[in-house]
Amino acid sequence: MRPVEVRGAQPGELLVRHSSFTIALLLFFTFSLRLSAQDIHFSQFFNAPYAQSPANIGTFEGDYRMGAIFRQQWRSVTIPYNTFGIGGDAANLAGVNGLGLGAWIYNDKAGTSRLNTFHADLGLSWTQHFATAHALTMGMQAGYTNVSINYNALRFDAQYNGFSYDPSLGNAEQFTRSARSRMDLHAGLAYNYTPEKRRQFTAGLAFFNLSTPDVSLFDAAPSPLDTRTLIHAGAQFPVSEKLDVLPRLQWQAQGKFREFDIGGTVRYILLDRWNLVRTVQAGLYMRAKDAGYLYAGLEHDDWTFGLSYDINLSRLEPASRNRGGFEITAIRVFRKRPPVPVRYKACPDQM
Repeated sequence: MRPVEVRGAQPGELLVRHSSFTIALLLFFTFSLRLSAQDIHFSQFFNAPYAQSPANIGTFEGDYRMGAIFRQQWRSVTIPYNTFGIGGDAANLAGVNGLGLGAWIYNDKAGTSRLNTFHADLGLSWTQHFATAHALTMGMQAGYTNVSINYNALRFDAQYNGFSYDPSLGNAEQFTRSARSRMDLHAGLAYNYTPEKRRQFTAGLAFFNLSTPDVSLFDAAPSPLDTRTLIHAGAQFPVSEKLDVLPRLQWQAQGKFREFDIGGTVRYILLDRWNLVRTVQAGLYMRAKDAGYLYAGLEHDDWTFGLSYDINLSRLEPASRNRGGFEITAIRVFRKRPPVPVRYKACPDQM
């Protein structure tokens, strides 16, 4: 579930507060407008590196990486919210060891108003290695965001004729704008400790919306977007020859709102030789006071796939009936590989 905050609108500017019909419309419309001032989030934060921190740019084993994510939620409550993101990054750009370059684009469409958020950013990172197992990465992202809303898809109190809703009636509202664009800046810092192949510890700190841009859709009521602070940590360690455990957590704060995700994944190794890695994964995570979610993953050489489903446990449970949303992720790493050795070699027949 997305955290929400009233930004850019006063309820009284939109609807006259009387009757249960008006109140229902007010709550739903206000809920949609709130999303314009909150950054999106993902349950699979560990499979969305570009969204989690600018310091994740270029921090992978390989030459290039691409990732995509799709999230849909609240289908059981209202018109579903759909979010799609895609990104890519390069490590050791142009042969410069430690230099990373990455791009990230997402589009989010929410609710009856079709509140649409389009975001694109470009980032750079620098990784400094210490000894053989420690690394510190600093990253920056500069981004562009456009938010738009479709007022024609909404119903207003003035369109109630005393008996029923009448779409032919005017809404009696004076909207000054239906879209706003902004530029923004994000920064991140991450630490990585990898003493051996299957042992790793990571931790990071990121700051988003450093320029606190105005996101209000009402010109007379400026509303700066709060800076979002994010802390993340994770580890990987073996518990048997073929089994790894990966505990993870993420904490975010934006304005007066907080979000805390914690859980872990079990990773069973099917194949790990000749630079080929194939595993299956299963995990259980919790987002405090909101939802629990199940995760299933698959690694197949250079590909990583993930699927998760949120079980809603918040105060929206009577309407959602515990049904939250699902996410699908896919990541591909491009790297130069040595040829796989051939165990047997056929010799030509001699005449």
